[in-house]
Amino acid sequence: MLVRALALFMLLVVTAPIRSGAQELRAFWADAFNPAIKSRGEIDDLLRRLRSANCNAVFVQVRKSGDAYYESRYEPWAADNPERFDGLRYLIQAAHSGTPRIQVHAWINTCAVGRSHGNPWHVAIRRPDWLSLSDKGEEYDGEATKIDPGHPEAADHTFRIYMDVLRHYDVDGIHFDFVRYGGANWGYNPVSVARFNNAYGRQGNPPPADPQWQQWRRDQVTALVRKVYVMASSMKRPVAVSAATITWGKGPENLDEWKTKSAPMTRVFQDWRAWMEEGIIDLNCLMSYYSEAKHADWYRLWIDWAKDHQYRRYAIPSSGSWLNTIPEVQKQIAAIRAPSRRGNRARGVLLYCYAETNRSAGGKEERYNEAFYSGLAGTGAAPGPFAKPAEAPILQWKTNQNTGNVQGFVLDSVSLRPIDGAIVALHGAVKRAVRTDGTGYYAFVDVPKGSVTLTFSGRGYSPQRAGLIVKGGTTVDQCVYLGTPVQNVGSMNALARLGEGAPVQLRSVPVVGGTDYYIDRFYVVLPGSACAIRVEPQTAMRIPLQEGDLVSISGAVGARMGERCIENAVVRLVGMSIPTNRSSSQSLTGSVSVPDSRVIRSGLVRVEGVVQQGNERRVVLDGPVPIEVVLAGRKPPGVEDDAIPIPAPAVLSRVAVTGIATLRTDGPRTVLVLHPRTPEDLIVLAGPSVTRLHRAARMAAGPFRDNHPLSFMERYVWPYNAE
Repeated sequence: MLVRALALFMLLVVTAPIRSGAQELRAFWADAFNPAIKSRGEIDDLLRRLRSANCNAVFVQVRKSGDAYYESRYEPWAADNPERFDGLRYLIQAAHSGTPRIQVHAWINTCAVGRSHGNPWHVAIRRPDWLSLSDKGEEYDGEATKIDPGHPEAADHTFRIYMDVLRHYDVDGIHFDFVRYGGANWGYNPVSVARFNNAYGRQGNPPPADPQWQQWRRDQVTALVRKVYVMASSMKRPVAVSAATITWGKGPENLDEWKTKSAPMTRVFQDWRAWMEEGIIDLNCLMSYYSEAKHADWYRLWIDWAKDHQYRRYAIPSSGSWLNTIPEVQKQIAAIRAPSRRGNRARGVLLYCYAETNRSAGGKEERYNEAFYSGLAGTGAAPGPFAKPAEAPILQWKTNQNTGNVQGFVLDSVSLRPIDGAIVALHGAVKRAVRTDGTGYYAFVDVPKGSVTLTFSGRGYSPQRAGLIVKGGTTVDQCVYLGTPVQNVGSMNALARLGEGAPVQLRSVPVVGGTDYYIDRFYVVLPGSACAIRVEPQTAMRIPLQEGDLVSISGAVGARMGERCIENAVVRLVGMSIPTNRSSSQSLTGSVSVPDSRVIRSGLVRVEGVVQQGNERRVVLDGPVPIEVVLAGRKPPGVEDDAIPIPAPAVLSRVAVTGIATLRTDGPRTVLVLHPRTPEDLIVLAGPSVTRLHRAARMAAGPFRDNHPLSFMERYVWPYNAE
């Protein structure tokens, strides 16, 4: 087999290897329906083959159908990964540390969520009201059960899945797939239809071919892509955002054919040409899967169309190698590299796929064909298309200091309800306008730096204006609240002045402890405060909050065992960030400093102390300020995980505790309360016998303990972690 394959490469070398040092993305799609990411061995084989092929990237599927091959805050582990092996984490470590370095792009199926395997935590079972329906009410479109991006909660859930990966994994890119509808007769989720009718003053179900209804569905998909792109850029600007885009059939030869005849526009409502023009994807990864023997002309029409419509981004066409023989794959790689008739070139080559590599000369499917991988690089006598290594292309717009992005949310000032379909107009060096999505979100990409004015207009509201400065290479956040002005509480002191039961509103405050870890509550911090505030939502959070989320809250002041809180809270997500640590000696209680404590970041504190008393729910540490450590009411971050308390340390153990810090009053006393997130947040530094020995040494040393005897104990006994 190896000899035959290499001979084919030698007989038909149609692709001139690019020069050394050139920039070209070279990658495989590695799907999760086949072995690739489910064990260390699979990942080691994957990287070995990529490196033998002189590839520099891999697009690896980590969410195939509402499941996860990584630790997700929002979705269950994949059914075929019962050990919960975090393949994404291991892949990143091995791909980035090896030579040459391989980029890892997290391939996430966007709307396709079928194959629940009966898991009650699966989105299709847990939230059937989010699903896309046909005009006849069907849920399965013959391809996959899909969520409807026209349902605001479904789109929000999907958006957060991309951000979850971005926040917790050092990926080089995030990748859309199935970012579309299932067909022209799909998209009839009742919530989406109601939004459409409200926007255009219509009634009933619009017919599938209605131009306004078709554009509505395109807009829902585009809004989700825009939100992921700009929010991702605001958190990790260098990360590439890409999409696997539809071709199907004969490619367009002009803009009119694209708009009126192409499958992306008329069958699945995926306007990827407009995404490239707006700049809301970095890489257009064309799913140009065509048999070279049957449809070579269609193939070239599509890849040339993509080359000619890159605008300020990059096209990365693909070869559906699973449909073709090795010589035919080489022909398609040559076509990808060739300039279009207009002289435009693509910036890389993708191959589908890693598992189903190619067809034999007799038409047999070849799987994991070692000759295919190594043949891409070839040998000195028979160089392959990837004979010389290449660097992945630099995304120059990611480091452009002349433009920035603008994003935000438009909410009702009293209820915090998202204002759907509000018009946001930007005036500056350029003039643009966009409508908010169902969550009230809007964004502008590649805005020239300098002063701009935003005008916000919502039906039934007086317009508002906001001026801001766009800085190069950054994203500016501007949330706006339309309607009757409401006082925003901006500090702990202002909150303390409010009586129990008083209405309260907090705007754009960071979550320091989310509902991913804490049950029926989360914690936020106000500016200038080292301690957090407990928030109890009005209803259970359908989509978990996590640390780094920015939220606006409307509720009432309450108290729990002397601890100030906000109860019956309406909560809206208005932004995201990646928390960063900082060291601070800031007073935790406002009056008494706590020895052996450190503010890691606002609301998150590390304290050392000796356990004085406790039970399975909480323990009390010694100190000039009483310190309580709450062990119950928490869970691991996965959606499938049950509540489990942190094991209680023994009395007289010396411990280090990291947790969310809150304050409560106990008569005249102020009590510092710590809420650890995981068992690793509570470390036993020394057992009870060591503590007793230390105390005995202090008593024996008397008032002169600092001069001689205690120094020995502190230096040599104290550091031990065991009795």
